[in-house]
Amino acid sequence: MRLPLLFAVSLALFSCSKSDDPSLAPSAGTELATEDDCGAPGPSGYHVLLRTQQQAVQLPGTVETFLFSKDNVFNTSGGDHLIASLIRQGDLLSLRYCGVVHDGLTTDIGPAQSAISLQDLPAQVYRLRITVRNRHTTGTLDLTTTPARLSIADTTVAAVWR
Repeated sequence: MRLPLLFAVSLALFSCSKSDDPSLAPSAGTELATEDDCGAPGPSGYHVLLRTQQQAVQLPGTVETFLFSKDNVFNTSGGDHLIASLIRQGDLLSLRYCGVVHDGLTTDIGPAQSAISLQDLPAQVYRLRITVRNRHTTGTLDLTTTPARLSIADTTVAAVWR
């Protein structure tokens, strides 16, 4: 039973979209999406909620900025991973959310989540192109402010999570 799941996860990791900027690699626990995974329609009303957050990291007094995302579905496990990828092309960030990898380890129900480090992005305003399964929207991410500001055009596809 676990073998097909492990094979699917391995396939997703090895045939992933890659950024031209190696500093934008996702943090541990964030799987990259394959092209084939994004075409599947989500459940009716399915969308992704995004927010930015700063957290203390290894060195005292330093913080790192993350883009946290979660879907609006209570999955079988609150520890499930939302498959996410980030590709930077100049001032355009392409975010892609393609589904969920079930961890099967925890019993808490909850949304699937992902975290992507934004630490290596220069402080500027970025245009966003967001794909959630087979739907698309646009938005902006302003890293010149503290906290960073997100705006999203079509909140039925993705919205800001407070």
